[in-house]
Amino acid sequence: MTFGAAAFLLAALAAVIPPILHMINRQRAKQLPFSTLRFLKISVQKTRRRRQIRDLFLMLVRMAVLVFIAVGLARPTLSKLRGLMGGGQSAIAIVLDNSASMGWIDQGRPRFDVAINAANQILNELQMGDEVTLWLTSGPRYPEVGQVDRTHEKVRQLLGQIAQRGPTFERGELGHLVREARHQLLQSQAANRYVFVITDNQTVAWEDLFVEQRTEEKTPDGEPEKTVDPRLRRIPVVFVDCHRDPKPNVAIQKVELATILPVAGIPMKVIVELFNASTIPQQRVAELYVDGTKMGSSPEISLPPQSSAVTEIVFMLSRGGTHQAEVRISGEDGARFDDRRYLAIEVDANIPIAIVTQERHEIPYLNHSFYLEKALQPVSEESWALKPTILTAANLTNDPLSNYRIIYLVDLPEIDEVIARRLLEFVETGGKLVWICGQDTQIASYNAAHEASGGRLLPEPLDTIMAPGVEENRDSWQITWLDGQHPALVGLNEPPSLYQSVLVYKYIKARHGAGSESRVLARLDGEGDPILLEKRVGQGSVIWLGTSVHVDWTNLPLRPLFVPLMTRLAFYLSGTEPETLAVLAGQPIVIPYQGQMPPSVVEVVPPDGSLSRLNVERGQSPDFRYTETHAVGHYLFRLLASVRPIQKIYAVNPDPDESDPEKIPRDQ
Repeated sequence: MTFGAAAFLLAALAAVIPPILHMINRQRAKQLPFSTLRFLKISVQKTRRRRQIRDLFLMLVRMAVLVFIAVGLARPTLSKLRGLMGGGQSAIAIVLDNSASMGWIDQGRPRFDVAINAANQILNELQMGDEVTLWLTSGPRYPEVGQVDRTHEKVRQLLGQIAQRGPTFERGELGHLVREARHQLLQSQAANRYVFVITDNQTVAWEDLFVEQRTEEKTPDGEPEKTVDPRLRRIPVVFVDCHRDPKPNVAIQKVELATILPVAGIPMKVIVELFNASTIPQQRVAELYVDGTKMGSSPEISLPPQSSAVTEIVFMLSRGGTHQAEVRISGEDGARFDDRRYLAIEVDANIPIAIVTQERHEIPYLNHSFYLEKALQPVSEESWALKPTILTAANLTNDPLSNYRIIYLVDLPEIDEVIARRLLEFVETGGKLVWICGQDTQIASYNAAHEASGGRLLPEPLDTIMAPGVEENRDSWQITWLDGQHPALVGLNEPPSLYQSVLVYKYIKARHGAGSESRVLARLDGEGDPILLEKRVGQGSVIWLGTSVHVDWTNLPLRPLFVPLMTRLAFYLSGTEPETLAVLAGQPIVIPYQGQMPPSVVEVVPPDGSLSRLNVERGQSPDFRYTETHAVGHYLFRLLASVRPIQKIYAVNPDPDESDPEKIPRDQ
């Protein structure tokens, strides 16, 4: 047994005070001559003996009270495991919380250091032959974890490795580990069985236990279900609480990239959310670094206790490609793991797209794709991300379509069987098709190709060409609704005049009904016919525009909406979505093959800069998965030996829930 304030044990010397007082107050009776009263003498002797016994008992009680007060003030702690368990063989399961929150500075030292010392102290109290098992809440999977060790050497070596590595950046889950440890101890024949949980008792670490309890308590019919082995509850759980007096901490909770177009030369911004986890006000400044260069910083942010604040940093990239970015905050802090947040920014500098039209005219303006070509390449070729190639329908029969991410089919008269088959294969393996109607579109040919493909070549079958009649008292339709929730259309529905100024003189009506699988992106007035549809097909998607991109059927090419609509759709279809290039520590990174043949080799460069080459077994999986994401930072992937080699950068960040200071109540 050890004492937190051993100096108070000196107060136990006060136990000598009652005997001294007893001796002082002890008085001898005076002898006085009196007549012989034999029976009275006997009565006095009996009374005196009872009084002596009572006084002795009271003196001992007073001494014990003083000793117990002194020991209580000294804060005794049971340090001998044997004192807790008694004699006999023991089986011990140690559940060690090594999640990110254990890196918090608490009473001047990291909680994880306290946890490692506690685990070693438990091991020191075991005897040879006692069973011990170590469980970890997060991080890499060590082969020794969960294995019974009777010599204790493997557990000690594992503790040394864990102590050197430090806490992980991942979230810890304690509930299922405690249950698993108890199940394992049920198999032991030891007389004494205990689970020791060394943790900071963060509330989020026990959420899995609450979910399990709710699942067990009720059957699907709402009736109680007793599925828990009652023997589990007879195995005691001892908690070693490392959460005492944490140092004030401010965490980066979230970082988002916001941009109209992911293109070099166009301003972007990162939106940073900070959280003050302490009980006192804090001030911080957020800084943005891209490829190691500081790109900007926020003004000083004041954060009230237990509250969040949002700030923005505007920046601009000078070149395309992939970029490694991170947001940092500086200052005295209780936890360093949440002072940085990483981003992977992809500004694709060479997105190949094809624009397929009829035969080219000598006068460029007469080409049906004239305005579309200008919209998809509004600036010089060197500084723009989209690289359009002009093709004719004849090229679709021979050219390798996998060279392009998007194919625009502009007012093609007919779709023959060979072209339809190749286009379907292209979209099912991840390609994107954009159908654009016009005066030469032959509805019967389109519908025949669509039916032959099993209803997968167009979003919906086509109906008829719509033109305003005299009886309708109109000369055009206007777009009255735009899906502002669609990723490609966010921000384009405000103000409404941006799309309501678009007039449509003719369009081809699609047979879109209540049970249709396609998504309506824009509607016209009148009967509300869809003018823009999208449908997922295989790994790709198909978009249909019911009117033309020339001025014969609509004024769309002349309106302010046209260029941002066409470019936003192109970047959306090309898969350039920077916000998807980040995962939390411990989660797998998934890289789709984008319709290409799987690579035979993938090169991986993790944050420590080492290079590893992973062989890929070619199977049915449409993507590559990488699970060793225990370190935070940037991961570079090169998918080699595919039709078009892919290079990607992903960011791995700590779980923001680990910055939550809330501690689970003792009664739970």
